[in-house]
Amino acid sequence: MERELLKQLQREGIEIAKSQGKYKGRQPIPIDWTKFEQLYVKWKLKEITARDFMNKMNLTSNTFYRLLREYDEQNEITLKPAP
Repeated sequence: MERELLKQLQREGIEIAKSQGKYKGRQPIPIDWTKFEQLYVKWKLKEITARDFMNKMNLTSNTFYRLLREYDEQNEITLKPAP
């Protein structure tokens, strides 16, 4: 019962903070898209590995693969089916 009360108070506090513009959540990671495109080309040509790409951009693997999906969708890049 005490735990439920704490959760309710926390929810109320977050709602108040949001209404005042104080609670904004995590800020997105700034991405240098020029550098990303250069590394993307090298990665596609297999000149660097995915791990090298991630290290040079300072990205986690989840963020890396999410950005790849977004980049491919924006540039309408599709995987070519194997023959």
